Amino acid sequence: MTIEQAERLVRLIFRTAPPFRKNYIRQPEQAHGLPRIPHHHLFCLIILNRGEKETMGSLAEKMGVSVQQLTRIVGELAEGGFAVRTQSEENRRLTLVSATEKGRALLMQFYRAACEHMREHFGALTDSETDSLIFHLEEVVKLLDKTGI
Repeated sequence: MTIEQAERLVRLIFRTAPPFRKNYIRQPEQAHGLPRIPHHHLFCLIILNRGEKETMGSLAEKMGVSVQQLTRIVGELAEGGFAVRTQSEENRRLTLVSATEKGRALLMQFYRAACEHMREHFGALTDSETDSLIFHLEEVVKLLDKTGI
């Protein structure tokens, strides 16, 4: 990657990150009657919903938080019945975390509310523009997956 490419990439990311964080990642709980949960808790459930049980270290890395921060997040999710902690059978020192059915159901409620939120915010786009946005975001995700981010 050239310096110019890196600079363009940084400008684009810096330009798009605040509006996405403010308008699309934030949970639309007031409008849809959903419970208020912090965004880190929601991100944790999103990662846990992808499948396998996660170790605390792996989950902290994926979320970009410290294990100490994650301990509080997972503790609060477990208290609410949205996640459960177990010990690894292979290595009893490892704590594994997984989403519960209640956590998956809550995440599905947020997903449905987010879909409606997107329809409201992107309603000004034509179908063609929406398809273009989807295509380009899918490409971004594909490239990020390739880099391991």
